Amino acid sequence: MKTVWHRFRLRFLGLPIVAALAFFFVPLTGRAFDFAQRSVSKSGQFIVYCSDVRLRIAVTDYAETAKHDVLETLAQTDHWKLPVVIDLRRAATTDTQQPLRQVRMTETEGGWRVEIDVLLRDGEMKQVRFPQLITQAILLELAYRDHPPEVGTTCIQPPAWLVEGLAQTMVVRATGATPNAALFRQLIDTGRLPKIADFLKSNVEAMDATSLAVHDSCAASLLGMLTSTPEGRLALAKMVKGLRDSDGDPVAMLIKYFPALGGSETALEKWWTLGLAHSAAVDAQFALNVTETDARLTALLKLELVADPKTQEKKEFALTDYKTFLKLPGAKQALVAQFNGLNALLAQAHPLLRPVVQEYARILNSLAKDKKHGMDDALGAVANYRELIVARMDKIDDYLNWYEATQMPEKSGVFDDFLKSAKAAENWTPPKRNDAISRYIDQLQREFQ
Repeated sequence: MKTVWHRFRLRFLGLPIVAALAFFFVPLTGRAFDFAQRSVSKSGQFIVYCSDVRLRIAVTDYAETAKHDVLETLAQTDHWKLPVVIDLRRAATTDTQQPLRQVRMTETEGGWRVEIDVLLRDGEMKQVRFPQLITQAILLELAYRDHPPEVGTTCIQPPAWLVEGLAQTMVVRATGATPNAALFRQLIDTGRLPKIADFLKSNVEAMDATSLAVHDSCAASLLGMLTSTPEGRLALAKMVKGLRDSDGDPVAMLIKYFPALGGSETALEKWWTLGLAHSAAVDAQFALNVTETDARLTALLKLELVADPKTQEKKEFALTDYKTFLKLPGAKQALVAQFNGLNALLAQAHPLLRPVVQEYARILNSLAKDKKHGMDDALGAVANYRELIVARMDKIDDYLNWYEATQMPEKSGVFDDFLKSAKAAENWTPPKRNDAISRYIDQLQREFQ
């Protein structure tokens, strides 16, 4: 119930902000605006200054909800140390040259703090992009809370793609929106799929509305791909905390904190391209059921390796045979190939089995790095959970079949057409796809093998 309420709040908190902003621009005769008025958020981290009480309340609520989502994505708990001061004020005629919005760190007599300054100008409310400002401030506080910047040094701002990706993730969680597969298909068909280095270093501020929409979708997709990797959420958090000691190069940071992606810009490019290609080929309505997911998973948990170098005889191994097959040549490459297959499966896996797919991906990644500590327990636990899910779904199916056959007084006939279509679909063999996306994915997968 708490999660549902949280999503409801996140989805509709934007409406009070827009309404309050609209009210803020209505001329109020005889009223003096007092910018000393302030509102403090529930956790005490966000301090909002504004003359309009409704706008202040809406902003403080939204900031707390956004922080919850950002910390959840990064697998962090709320241990903030630096306050975030938000100053919302109507632009004066002398403010025409000042930036519409900015996020920065400042040192005061009370210590360091993060500041968000927003000038509210008529006709420019959409350009404020408040979710991105809040996200940027939260990441900046996380990066510098334990080690504030030295006097005279420049703060390294969080990567723009991460800010945009987190902001878009909030929208996805609140609205239930799915990745824009059609957009990625169009990018591939037109040959406009962005290079990972170009995408990571792109200037969001210089983009028009169309380019920004494409960038936001790619950022959300990249964030989802990274968080689905083993310990990906924690790796993202470490990357943010490492901003202070970096030069701000987003490509170098991804390579450093996600070594499983290949350790080079070339490998990172292949991983990125393959991930977007899979996003283009997957639609939410074509997700696999439990049985189909389990069957695909079973195939990906087997490794075929050359057991005898002299005879080149191949043998199939289960993951539980890791103590044996890790000694064989080609074991690491086979594990990486199956790891990539699990990441691809994750996009279509049934929701109940997605945690299983993620855990097996983590295990494969650990074995590829020759990390075997606690592996027997991990394999046993995930196998037991997987068996439990599949068995329960089978029992549910059996119960529904029994109920339909013995408890229903008569068939209603309402689903006759549907059952006929389903029966026909069981006997239908889809033709081999030869479209551009399928050929593209096949080519990329051959490169990974």
